[in-house]
Amino acid sequence: MSKQKPDGRRFVRALMASAVLAAAACAGAASAADAPHDLYGDPAHPDLSGMWNPDQAGSYVMTEALAASVGIPAAVLKNMPRPPGPKLKPAFQAQFDRDTKAMQSGHPAEDSVSRCLAFGLPRFMTMPMEIIQTPGQLTMNLGVLHDIRRVYLDGRGHTPDADPSFSGDSVGHWEGDTLVVDTIALRGGTLDRGGIPFSDKLKVTERFRRIGPNKIEDKMLFTDPEAFSEPFAFTRTYTQMPAGSRFEEYICENKEHDT
Repeated sequence: MSKQKPDGRRFVRALMASAVLAAAACAGAASAADAPHDLYGDPAHPDLSGMWNPDQAGSYVMTEALAASVGIPAAVLKNMPRPPGPKLKPAFQAQFDRDTKAMQSGHPAEDSVSRCLAFGLPRFMTMPMEIIQTPGQLTMNLGVLHDIRRVYLDGRGHTPDADPSFSGDSVGHWEGDTLVVDTIALRGGTLDRGGIPFSDKLKVTERFRRIGPNKIEDKMLFTDPEAFSEPFAFTRTYTQMPAGSRFEEYICENKEHDT
C-alpha cells in the first residue's frame, strides 16, 4: 500500500484513527504472537524485539480540542483515561493556549507530522513500531514517514555537540531486566498532535522492560528546564502484534519542506 496524501491534516487524522483501531484489534490477537523471533539477536538480555502496538494510541494528553479534531465522540472521550499533562512555563503555556484555540477553530497549527517531515521523539512512541534488537543497538522503525530511532548500547556515550534532530541522540544500558535509554539533542516541537510544546532542552529518559509474554512497558520521564516547571512522567505499554505482521509503506507528500 503506497499512498500519497497531499493534505497533511487529513494524513494526521488518518494516522490517529489507524493507531486507535490497530491497538484495539491487537488486544484480541495478542495470544497469536510468538517470541523470540528473527528480530531478536541479543540472547544476553531480555527480548524487547518484535512488532508492537501502543495500548495508549495517538497522544500523551487527550484534550477536548484534540478529540474533536480527530473525530472522537464525546461519549467515548468521557470514558478514556486522561492523565494530566506537563506543567508548562508561561511562554509555553501561552503557545499551547494559542494553538488550542486554533485547533478549536478548525485551523490547527502545523507540526512536523502534518508537514510530512517526521514524528520524532516523543511522538514516535505513540505509534505502532518494529523493534530490532542486537547486542550493540536497539533499532525502532515506524510504518510511516520512514522514521527510525537508533539506541546505541555499546557504551559509546552521547555524540559530542550533536545537532538537534527529530529523534535526538539516544544511548542505553541494561539494569537487570530493564533497558534504560537517555535521549538528548531533540528539536523543539510538540509531545503529540494536541500541541503541548517542548524546547530543544528536552531530555527523555525511558525504562523499557517486558511485563508479560506479549507486553512491554516504557516508563518515560521528560525533563525540560526551559518549557516545563517540573519533570513530566508517563508510562506507555505495548501489545505484540501477531506473528507474521508487517508494515506496508505509507507515504505523506506535502508542498511544505524542511529547511
